[in-house]
Amino acid sequence: MKTNLLIGIICLAFFTIKADAQTAIVNSERESKKSETMKQIFIDTFIVPAKSKQEFLKRVSINRNFIKHLNGFIKDDAYERTDENGYLIYMTIAVWENEAVLKKAKETVQAQYKKEDFNISEMFERLNIVMERNIYKEAQKP
Repeated sequence: MKTNLLIGIICLAFFTIKADAQTAIVNSERESKKSETMKQIFIDTFIVPAKSKQEFLKRVSINRNFIKHLNGFIKDDAYERTDENGYLIYMTIAVWENEAVLKKAKETVQAQYKKEDFNISEMFERLNIVMERNIYKEAQKP
């Protein structure tokens, strides 16, 4: 009788763990689908030496004007300040409809760079520009 009870408890524990795992998978899939439809906020921060500022801002203007015409683009903003060492700290924030359009926009920008024979990595290295890039999603409202 104790053996049957023990087997019953083990089975109950197994099915509970299995149900919890299935629930976790379903929740993960929901979050993934939600992520695909959520706005994507693309934030770049650049640290630009004073001597590189003019060329950098010219390129930023070209890029910002180009992305405004891409499918899924919502808006962009730019912010700047000069640090204590005279470096331009420049931040751009571009908002996209969702993950899929952001991915397509990146591909389109890369194709445009190729068409222009423009190499952003080479430019950043030549001008000693440091960039930090991150993609954010809108925070859930409390």
